[in-house]
Amino acid sequence: MFGRGHGWMDPYGIGMRGDPFGYDDFGDGIGRSSFAPVSGRAYKALDQAKSVFLKHLASVDTRAGPVKTEIITFHLVPDMKKEFNKYVKEYGCTASQRKITREEQDKINKTRKSLMVFSSVTVSPEAQQTYLAKNPAAAASKNAEAGSSKSAIAPDPLGTSQSLKRSANAAHMDETAQSGSKKKKL
Repeated sequence: MFGRGHGWMDPYGIGMRGDPFGYDDFGDGIGRSSFAPVSGRAYKALDQAKSVFLKHLASVDTRAGPVKTEIITFHLVPDMKKEFNKYVKEYGCTASQRKITREEQDKINKTRKSLMVFSSVTVSPEAQQTYLAKNPAAAASKNAEAGSSKSAIAPDPLGTSQSLKRSANAAHMDETAQSGSKKKKL
């Protein structure tokens, strides 16, 4: 009745739960000040995006001028997109994002309702030369890749290719799935 609507006869707005000043995040009594701003999965995606970018920066052919390539073919949440854009800018490159089409989304994941956002990076020859000058190991790996053209594999534009490595959990799941069915004898 009085206060902030936490109950009747609550003249100070304290209520049965929540902050005495009425500043719990959503008025539901759950203080979210200790919650992480983004998930651990989002941080891992950012780390993966950074490593993909650095590999691309070292290996892209910029002899003909600046090159714009869509290299991040997985979703980054908005906070991580901002961090990724800052990271790319530190190396003298620019990043841009686009929402993929519904057709592209359905090829990746039909059950996802919202569209994913992919990132493109524009690498200038000056930015690449600066990076290679500061990182001789990356320059050596670029020269090694240029020597063996068969080892270069074209990236999948939609990121639908799967790794051939299996994790321990996947191996365990395969064994349990097969244990119920009869195995054919050769």
